[in-house]
This record gives sequence, structure tokens and C-alpha cells, in this order.
Amino acid sequence: MMRLLKPMPRHWQCLLVPLLSLFAPVRGQDAHLQGYIDHALHNNQGLRQQRFILERNLFALKEARTFFYPEVNFSTSYLDSRGGRKISIPIGDLLNPVYNSLNELTNSSAFPKVENVSQTFNPRNYYDAKFRTSLPLYNAEITYNTRIRKEQIHLQQAEVDVYRRELVKEIKLAYYACQQADEAVRILESAVSLARENLRFNQALVKNDKAIRTVVTRSENEVIGLEARLVDARNQSVNAKAYLNFLLNNPLETSLEIGSPSESEVLADTAAAGRREELAKLESLSRINALSGQLARAGALPKLSTFIDLGSQGDFVNFNRDTRYYLFGVTLDWRVFANNRTQYKVKQAELEQKATGEQISQVEQQLQLQNKTAANTFQSAVLTYRATKSQTALSQQYYQDQQKLYREGQLLYIELLDAQNRLINDQLQQSISYLNVQTRAAELERARASYLFSN
Repeated sequence: MMRLLKPMPRHWQCLLVPLLSLFAPVRGQDAHLQGYIDHALHNNQGLRQQRFILERNLFALKEARTFFYPEVNFSTSYLDSRGGRKISIPIGDLLNPVYNSLNELTNSSAFPKVENVSQTFNPRNYYDAKFRTSLPLYNAEITYNTRIRKEQIHLQQAEVDVYRRELVKEIKLAYYACQQADEAVRILESAVSLARENLRFNQALVKNDKAIRTVVTRSENEVIGLEARLVDARNQSVNAKAYLNFLLNNPLETSLEIGSPSESEVLADTAAAGRREELAKLESLSRINALSGQLARAGALPKLSTFIDLGSQGDFVNFNRDTRYYLFGVTLDWRVFANNRTQYKVKQAELEQKATGEQISQVEQQLQLQNKTAANTFQSAVLTYRATKSQTALSQQYYQDQQKLYREGQLLYIELLDAQNRLINDQLQQSISYLNVQTRAAELERARASYLFSN
């Protein structure tokens, strides 16, 4: 009996190692997470889409500014016709009698006979080619359109910033989920190792007629159950890393470096609150609505512009000093009556601005509520984690005492299994509670907009 109860390898300590690793400060943990955040901010597909939209708005602003500058267009046309309306010019009837009299007086034929002319209205074998340079002298709509385009850039920049903050939160949650999944795998691997050692110990007891066969059967079932839970934990770890790779825009099977969690870094309160980009976005939208009202009013103002044409027109193929021409002009366009169309547009813009103002007030209250709720939830998660931490320490001590009694033959195996399962479940629960703390910390950081971007 003493030979069977000799000190065995301290596999029960393996159950404690994953737990202790939760609190061991590991260098490089922040570096791994920060590296993934920086990688995602450069490679995430959703963020790329937002940046493409921002770049498009930048080009839209450049396009709006071009309307202040001269515009040069080249146009040409060629016309040829047969038939149609005509005008008769009786040149012959008017001049031939005079020419005949002159020929008789001069006794010559110096004045020939002239035929009447029949001219069509449509041009025949005619071309017109010109360069037109136009320049707006006064057009208020161009000014307000440019201001709206500029404000749309601010709106989209705020949209990009909102997406960036949300992406940082999602990266952190995915990273913490990978940490918790790996921690669960390590806990269950240690539990399987210990269960197998208990199985070998019980087989030795049965072989030496110190226990009944049921103990071995129960130990085998315990090993099978823990192995099944281990397989499920490994699959969850694979899924968690696949999701993190998805956020990083990496192939889903890419290997990731996941550091061990550090308690002191997460339990500390987050930095001071920053300004939420959602409010900046709504404020930009309010300014756009105000500019839209001014744009509507500008529709009733006169538009003054000038132009100059440099071209040539005449019979086709001919180009000489007689065909060349220039044409200069100034145009004024002023809408005198449109049945209150401008006033209706102005009212629409004013109501849009008022609606946006109410939305800003509502969102401010929602963000304040979100901030307060996130802070309270974080504190609750910390208290719950500390309770599970204390419970796990108690379960660890209880399991050690029960194992000692069992090896001394003073305890039933089923009681040892109960203590072992309680310890495993408490360790997993503590790991989950710590993940909840990490999650709530990330949500609080998001609610306070306290994460500082490098650019």
C-alpha cells in the first residue's frame, strides 16, 4: 500500500498554472495587440471602403472649385441641304433693263444679262468651327456648392473616425476572445493530463485489489468527457483566431501570436474621455443643411457670365481672313418667377437643420447614458471577476486536500471527482469572468472615445 501511495508527479499543479498565468505580467502582450490594431487600421476592408469614399469627396471638392475658373470648349458643325423653303430675289428683273440701256448707249456688251436669284433658307455646304471660352463673373450657387463639398469631407472624415474606433474595439474583443480560448485549452489540457494520471493510479489500485473495477470505468469516462471538452475548446480557439484574421484582412488560417493577459493593465480605469466622432458627424450634417438653405436662396440671385468665341465659318474647306471671326458677349440670367420654388426649398433645408439639431441633443444624451452604463458594467465585471478569483483559490485548496485524503484511502473517488470538476469549472469561469472584464473595458474605452490614434 505504501508503494502505491508514493508521491506521484505533481500534475495537480498543472491546473493552477493556467490560472496563475492570468496574472503574470508578460512583456510584449500590448505590443501584439497594438500591432494587430495598427495592421487592421491599414488593411481592414471596411475601413478601406470608408477611405475611398473620403478620397472621392476630396475630388468632388476639387471638381466644385473648377467652376470658378475659365472653361474652354471646341465645337464644330457642318451643314448641307437640298430643297426646302426659298426666297426669290428679282435681281435680273431689276438690273437687266438698266444693263440693256447702258449697252445701247455705249454700243457694247459690257453689261451682261443677270439671272434672277432663288436662295434656300437652309445652308448648303456650310461649316462653323469655334473655340468658346466662358467664365462665370457672379454665381452664388457655385460658392455654396463648394462649401457643401468641403463640409461633406468633414462629415466623411468623422465617419472614418467612427469606423476606426469601432474597429479598434472589435479587434480588442477578438484578441481577448483568443486569449480566453487559449486559456480554456490550457486548463482542459492540464485537466486531461491529471485525469489520465488518476486513471493510471486507479488501474494500479484495481490491479492490486485495493479498489473495484467501477473506479476505473468512472476514470475512463472522466477522461473521455474532458477530451471532448478539450476538442470543443480547441475548435473555439480556431474560430476566434479566424475571426481576428478576418478583421485583419488576413487569410483565416494565418498564425497569430496571442500573449497572456495581464490583470494590472485591464483592471485599471481607462483614460479620460474624448470627444465622440458621432457628434462631430452630426454637427457637420447640420452645417450642410444650413448651407443647403443658403444654396436654395442663391437660386433666386442673378447669374452673370461672359464668353468669347474664336472660330471660322463659311463654305466647307475654305479658311481665310473672310471666314475667321470672333464673338464676345456677356450674359445675365435671373429667374424672375418660379411660383415660390425657392421658398419651398429654403423651408425644407430649415426643417432638416432643426431635425438634425434635435438629433444632436438626443445623441448627446444617449452617449452620456452609454458612458455611464459602460462604467457601471465595467465595475460590476471587476467585482464579479474578483469573486470568481477568490472562489477558484478556494476550489484549488479544496482539491488539494481531497486528493491527499484520496491517496491516503480516506476518500471515495466520486468525491475526488466532484472536487476536480469544481476546480475545473471555477477556473473556466474565472477565465470567462476575466474575458468579461476585458470586454467591458474595451466597451468603456469606446464609450469614452479615450483610445489615442497614432495619426
